[in-house]
Amino acid sequence: MAKKIDLSTGKSFRNIAEAKRHFSALLKVTPLKAEISGADLEDVRAVYQAYCSVTDWELPSMPVGFFPIHERGKEYTTRCFGVRFEDGSIGRFSIQTALSKIAK
Repeated sequence: MAKKIDLSTGKSFRNIAEAKRHFSALLKVTPLKAEISGADLEDVRAVYQAYCSVTDWELPSMPVGFFPIHERGKEYTTRCFGVRFEDGSIGRFSIQTALSKIAK
């Protein structure tokens, strides 16, 4: 049976693939380092906070902004979400990993 994703914002997805398509499209159309706003911001924040809760990830402070960035490693680059925290620190997260962890 497909795992469903229900966000605290009221948005829901029938399965992980549907949610990945939605958030991947958001990453693709939003310019690098441009902060996401409105309902999209609330949905990304809901995914991130649910992911942090499920994985017991300790936050430096409350997340206040999300934006697309390129994550780079040895011989690869990928687009992911950057996170700006209330205390001014910056982090990142993979929407694919987060969605897989919060699906029920």
